[in-house]
Amino acid sequence: MPQIWILHNALSGNPANAANVKRAAEALARRGVSVHFERPANVEGLRQAARAAVAARADAVLVAGGDGTLGTVAGELAGSPVALGFLPAGTATVWAKEMGLPRLSPLRPNALERAALDLLDGQPRLADLGRCNGRPFLLWAGVGLDAFVMQALGPQRWLSRQFGLAYNTAATFVIATRWHGADMRVVVEGREAGDGREWAGHALLAVVCNVRWYGGGLFQLNPGARLDDGQMEVWLLAGRTYGELLAHAARAFVGRHAPHPRVTCLTGDRVEIYTAAPQVIQTDGEPLAATNHVSLEVMPRAVRVLVPSEAPHGLFGEA
Repeated sequence: MPQIWILHNALSGNPANAANVKRAAEALARRGVSVHFERPANVEGLRQAARAAVAARADAVLVAGGDGTLGTVAGELAGSPVALGFLPAGTATVWAKEMGLPRLSPLRPNALERAALDLLDGQPRLADLGRCNGRPFLLWAGVGLDAFVMQALGPQRWLSRQFGLAYNTAATFVIATRWHGADMRVVVEGREAGDGREWAGHALLAVVCNVRWYGGGLFQLNPGARLDDGQMEVWLLAGRTYGELLAHAARAFVGRHAPHPRVTCLTGDRVEIYTAAPQVIQTDGEPLAATNHVSLEVMPRAVRVLVPSEAPHGLFGEA
């Protein structure tokens, strides 16, 4: 009998989602799965529960929450045989879109039950993790607009939980009027980067991506990105003004952001970002303290992730 732990971050997403998470656990139990359910009170509790799942030799941990919750648990499961799955019950659930999992909506109230069963029938694959100033991340880490917005949204988190991604998207366009970019120097090294490549200038955004989708799932930066190639992409959007930011967003939305003279994409497994003044950074959508030096590295194939049959083709190399 498979042993699956469900860890629900009750502070992520609409509080009403708790009932949907419980129904997902019940759907698994009806399929003969031994389900261990926990709802830790804080992030440290999530980390402790993930470590307990490893010690208990669970087959898988399903994270019910958002992308930040998923990244937190991924870091604790790294290097273990325990597989990681996602029940998209948070505000931002880009990993669900990446994996082809159903996401909650008024038209899909049973999405978490379907996601749980899709993951039960899925296959584990090894995926890369990133490490940003010592903190693991699964999807992205960034300096610039995204981190600035996440920090500004912090006091409004209760609104985000109630109204979800639509509120976050609208708030982003308002908050972005206060962001004018930062002077930065970016150094990327790796097997495809030779002895290293460098970019310097004034950027609205520098984001290191492990996945295809970005911005709440509105933008597909690289349709061919792989999760297990030991490399990550550094996207740099040059500019200073709100108008330039809107132009970048419009091009990315329709997939015409690259090639473009104000957009740079570098690929590697080690990244150093130096900013003229301390800047807030984000990992998997969670803001971290401001710093003027961000050091990132790839941990190749560090975590086992459950991949449903509906996942897009090409996310992973040949098994």
